[in-house]
Amino acid sequence: MASSRSSSNEFHDETVLLGDNRDDALPPPRPGLTRAQAFNLYLSHALSTWNARGYEFAAILFTAAAYPDTLVAAALRMIIIYIAMILFSSSVGQWVERSPNRLRTLLSTIICNRASVILGSFVWLLILSQENLVTGGDSLAATPPRFALPRNDALKGIVFAVAVAFGIIERLSASGNLISMERDWVVTIAGQAGHPYDLTNLNAVMRRIDLVCKLMSPILISIVISATGSVRVGVLYTGLGSLVSIPIELLSAKGVWNGSIVLQEPKPVPIPRPPIATSGESRFRITSWLSGLRNYLQGLEMYFSSSVWMPSFALAMLHFNMLTWRATFITYLINIGYSLNTITVARAIGSVFEISSTVITPRGIVYLGKTSRHRTASGDESNISLMHEETQQEDSVDDAQTIIGLQRLGLWGMSSQLLNTIPVVLALWVTSSQRNEATTDDIPTLLPRLTGGFSIGWSLILFTFLAFSRLGVWVFDLTTQQLTQTLVPKTQRSSFAGVENSVVNVFEVLGAGAAIAFPRVEQYRWLAVASLVGVVLSWCLYAWWVRAQRGHLVHWEKLGTRR
Repeated sequence: MASSRSSSNEFHDETVLLGDNRDDALPPPRPGLTRAQAFNLYLSHALSTWNARGYEFAAILFTAAAYPDTLVAAALRMIIIYIAMILFSSSVGQWVERSPNRLRTLLSTIICNRASVILGSFVWLLILSQENLVTGGDSLAATPPRFALPRNDALKGIVFAVAVAFGIIERLSASGNLISMERDWVVTIAGQAGHPYDLTNLNAVMRRIDLVCKLMSPILISIVISATGSVRVGVLYTGLGSLVSIPIELLSAKGVWNGSIVLQEPKPVPIPRPPIATSGESRFRITSWLSGLRNYLQGLEMYFSSSVWMPSFALAMLHFNMLTWRATFITYLINIGYSLNTITVARAIGSVFEISSTVITPRGIVYLGKTSRHRTASGDESNISLMHEETQQEDSVDDAQTIIGLQRLGLWGMSSQLLNTIPVVLALWVTSSQRNEATTDDIPTLLPRLTGGFSIGWSLILFTFLAFSRLGVWVFDLTTQQLTQTLVPKTQRSSFAGVENSVVNVFEVLGAGAAIAFPRVEQYRWLAVASLVGVVLSWCLYAWWVRAQRGHLVHWEKLGTRR
């Protein structure tokens, strides 16, 4: 995520804070984006995110409709996709890194993603058009469907495997699109610190777009399916939505590229290592396999040798957390007696807190980085880790202050996540106990109760602190993203992001596996405890990194004083 401990001369030569290589000169001031370019950038990102978030949710509904009597198909589909992401995300990142033409790379991910969704929708339509699924198992339906296929379980399994394959392509291409956009385009075209479209503000707006799409796109799909009473209509909506968005997204991305000289310049690419020597054509396949394994291991070596692998790994660990609005947690809440309306409202409130993180983070970075100049001038040892002496370059000072602000705000976000998770786990234990005891009707009612036998007090604690925890985790996510964008060398940013995605999916698989290993409702509180332990370990790892970079965590002597 380029050692940060250097003298001021080394800072100018190597531009450590900007993540450039040793032989790079200090880059000229970046012009930044115009309003029209920013609009096209946001539009392209919004369409990509809207389709990705929508298909992610829609595929869950399609799988549930195709296999209504079991959760095995849904769990199997997600585990296969997670494993594929672990194996191939690193290769996607390396492909983005080594592609010299930025526009061609981004357009390729868009076309591949939309094609996989359109073809995948056609496959889902075939699955959901089997007669037993269309009629709901009622062979005496008064109005037979206009289009239905005879039931064939073997063929259904094969077509489902094809749908999963298209799902893998969709996730990998969406990952490539996000890596190309966030780790290459945005970093390249962002203005200097203080510019209306500097890196901090671009990250915040793009993450706000992501979170809004995460909230609204699934809701719209649900409305379409509910209004029509047909999952097949939802499949058609998903496929046609991707088809319509293709030309708009391509034109908006090309509009950003046409107006940016820095994007049109050839991208610096890493020099590949020489291939493994072999003796004969018969070993071609073995050589290819060894080469792929070597590239994978090289990616891991690059990731863990980076100066910011700890923040990235700490963020990835949070994907094990079972106390987020994922399918397992929602299913648990429904099973213990919470209504779908209550869950929907609580999730919507949590989304508001998530979106507010994109407003708080830019201001927090500036505020918490303000004191860096004063402490550097006074000889504070903590800032030597970022800049040995105060430089006369104003833009460099701004970059140093931004790094310090990112570190501090990230620690505040991670601490907020930890502190708010504790009452969530406590409330979950109490409500779980109330559910078990409510069946005996032998406990007094001390507080007003919700439908399902839960006290309003503990339910408010559960959902309120859960919402606050989402604010903390997204603040931490935004600061960690900018740290990796800034401190990872520019010839490694995309490769780093690819390995980072692999690590994230490792913890996603662990979370899915834990839910499968402890499937009973009464066991979920132990998964909540395991989630809390994961958050504690994540906080410790990030705090260790911050202390190693700055020499301390908190200025205790400064608490209660005004700067």
